[in-house]
Amino acid sequence: MDPVAIENVTPEIECGRFPAKIVVNSKFTVTAEVFRAGHDLVYPVLMYRKLKKRWRSVAMKGTGNDLYEASFTPDEPGIYEYKISAWKDSYGTLIRNINAWLGSNEDVEQDLIEAINLIKDAYKRSSGNDKKIIKRYLDDLINSDLNKKVMILNDNNFSSIIKKYQKKIDKTDYRTLRLIADPEYGGYGSWYELFPRSIGNFNDIIKHLNYVKSMNFNVLYLTPIHPIGITNRRGKNGSRISDKNDPGSPWAIGNDSGGHYSINSDLGSLEDFKNLLRSAREKNIMIAMDIALQCSPDHPYVRDHPEWFYHRPDGSIRYAENPPKKYYDIYPLNFETKNKMALWNEMKNIFLYWISNGVKIFRVDNPHTKPLDFWEWLINDIKRDHPDVVFLSEAFTRENLMFELSKRGFTMSYTYFTWKLTKGEITEYFKKLYSYPYNFFFRPMLFTNTPDILGRDLSMGRNEFIIRSVLASTLSSLWGIYSGFELCENDRLDDTEEYLNSEKYEIKRRNFNSDNNIKDIIARLNSIRDEMPALRSGKIKFCETDNDKIIAYARYNNENKILVVLNLDTMNVQSGFIRVPLNDFSMDLNSIYDVHDVLNNNHYKWSGEYNYVRLIPGKRQAHIMVIKNA
Repeated sequence: MDPVAIENVTPEIECGRFPAKIVVNSKFTVTAEVFRAGHDLVYPVLMYRKLKKRWRSVAMKGTGNDLYEASFTPDEPGIYEYKISAWKDSYGTLIRNINAWLGSNEDVEQDLIEAINLIKDAYKRSSGNDKKIIKRYLDDLINSDLNKKVMILNDNNFSSIIKKYQKKIDKTDYRTLRLIADPEYGGYGSWYELFPRSIGNFNDIIKHLNYVKSMNFNVLYLTPIHPIGITNRRGKNGSRISDKNDPGSPWAIGNDSGGHYSINSDLGSLEDFKNLLRSAREKNIMIAMDIALQCSPDHPYVRDHPEWFYHRPDGSIRYAENPPKKYYDIYPLNFETKNKMALWNEMKNIFLYWISNGVKIFRVDNPHTKPLDFWEWLINDIKRDHPDVVFLSEAFTRENLMFELSKRGFTMSYTYFTWKLTKGEITEYFKKLYSYPYNFFFRPMLFTNTPDILGRDLSMGRNEFIIRSVLASTLSSLWGIYSGFELCENDRLDDTEEYLNSEKYEIKRRNFNSDNNIKDIIARLNSIRDEMPALRSGKIKFCETDNDKIIAYARYNNENKILVVLNLDTMNVQSGFIRVPLNDFSMDLNSIYDVHDVLNNNHYKWSGEYNYVRLIPGKRQAHIMVIKNA
């Protein structure tokens, strides 16, 4: 049995089975309950290192009720390890006792001798500058009167040095845990999705970068750029009947000209693609690549590796299915095939190929239809050598499966945001995502729309587009839109979530300067995100309101305090009182403070917790307020 108890270590994901996650250069705080029997104090330290590097340590500070905490800041992407070690704090216990006995006028002469002996023992173990400091203090101790001795023994800096070198009696180690430190773009990003063929080719996309940059997006996500199959190609609106002019779905990958290593010749060459990557980087835009591990019937894998696919009783290859639907233009891969490692390694090589050509962000299509152990193997193997590569899981599936994919390695994940419409739904969902342990492994990507999903709320017009963009851009550090959202496109195919004349099956030419757009609002939202650290890494607190049509929440950290207030009604003026979380802001409940609405550029003077707002659709749908002491 361990003489020191180390319990309730946070974060710890499933008893250490999976790593926690953080963004590089962010403070990572570990807490634990540490105690032992009797009256002796404990001395816990947080040990940490980048994998295979030298261990470092930092003393944990007590915050009350046996709870301790300490932090470190990963300074580069990669895998880190951390653990807690603790032992009897002989020096701290003795100094505490000396102080108590002095307060009761007890004789402490022998205790002072014991303290000096502990310091001498620590001196023998010390080195470098610490040794010089201990020697100086030790000389002062021996030649000082009682009051000076007590002052020296209670010196915090001196005590911390002695505790570091004291004998580690009853030393206990907690199990080693892991941490993934991702590059900043793995935890913060504003994404713009487009179909390359609708813009033209890669050179045309380079010209289009200024448009993307004008809205302050920093990630351009391209739908698949590979050759598209001919067999069973789908026509307009997903029809099984197509003609020679139909371009097909980009997710039906592969034809006679190649598969996942190849580029659709209509878009350009590999060199053209690499030129796009370079041009985007010059504008501080990263390119995200869509990888769909599936094939058209014309993919070279079908010819060369038929054993990699599912076969029907008659020997034919099975099409993709999602009952009651069948997708005749796509063959799913069988990841549990007899010689599965040949397939798994080939899939890994696809990612490695595009990494070698400069891609660092991958959006993975339907990962929930592939084995969990496959993703854990693939992502961990890739990130071991390429810690700056990140993966977005496009999994609209059961919540537990979405969470599990993130545990297994996905950097970020799509969410149910598209279907969370009411104040209650939004509040309940995001309270969960920001609660422990989800906040340490699940990074929510909030897309307002996708090529597959035109939210039913967007039928309500421009004001609803504004509402959803404000919510998505402020509820998470990761958000995105699919091209056309900024133009408020909302033509729907019958009573479905599909777009009419879906871009998945045809080339769509847009007038990007059409009336009724919200480009300026989106640009301002992204600018605010870049300016406000709390929107990149802050905590969240949903605030009380007396109107269910008004939602309010705070985003805050040590650098700034943001209050978002939004009218969820697209048609009617809504007003009411909101309760500002001054306690969470470490502000007095009777404070008078400055409020700057950075979305509408208005200034207010507020006081106390409860304050009045009035939000007018079409004029002032929302406030994004920076709170500062007056």
